[in-house]
Amino acid sequence: MLRARDEIRAECQPLVDVEHAQARIRSGQVGYDALRVLRSCGDPMPYFTRVLDAFEVAGFLSNEDRRSLLQSELDVDDLVSGWFTGDRTPRDPSRRIARQAAIVVGNAFLRSASAMVEPASIWRGWTRIVCPCCGGFPDIALRERGAQRTLVCARCDAQWRTPHQGCLSCRTVDEPTIARITNVEVGYDLVMCNGCGRFLKERPRRGIESFIVERALTTELDLAAEHRGLRI
Repeated sequence: MLRARDEIRAECQPLVDVEHAQARIRSGQVGYDALRVLRSCGDPMPYFTRVLDAFEVAGFLSNEDRRSLLQSELDVDDLVSGWFTGDRTPRDPSRRIARQAAIVVGNAFLRSASAMVEPASIWRGWTRIVCPCCGGFPDIALRERGAQRTLVCARCDAQWRTPHQGCLSCRTVDEPTIARITNVEVGYDLVMCNGCGRFLKERPRRGIESFIVERALTTELDLAAEHRGLRI
């Protein structure tokens, strides 16, 4: 799965004006238009097929299910757009795996674009809660030593630091507004704000895997939060 994602990153050629994006970030604006970048990468279907093949090899779906998805009338552009705009995770298992494959493709496109905009020192002074590169919201927070947290963009995996604890949106840190549920099996806390309805998945920074893997392992946490009507 990781190899397929890396191959897509190497092959796609997103259109990004790097100097303009860097200048925008320095002035406190988001670097690039993420939807325009996604569209500049062309037809996602061949990449989607490759990711489904990787899912089969990894044991995430059977050969029969893979063929069924490829023969269905799924619109990969719609799946990628739905992920981009924050659609909820599908309850149907086959559509959920299709969405996960589409997310790998979309993430590869945007991660490639954000890598062009790096180094991360450009957004060292970034204070907003949205991603400095693509404008996405963080879905993962990594606890650092002291009061710092590193936030990870749900779209492109760009990382930036914040001193904020609790809810990043409404800035509250008070209980019971902030609820925390620990999942020992995956090593994450589900941090939910009952005030503004947002959630994050949080864990210590040590031992972090590829974020594609981390998200696959924590899908049930997303479903639990969305079942409560929350969003990232």
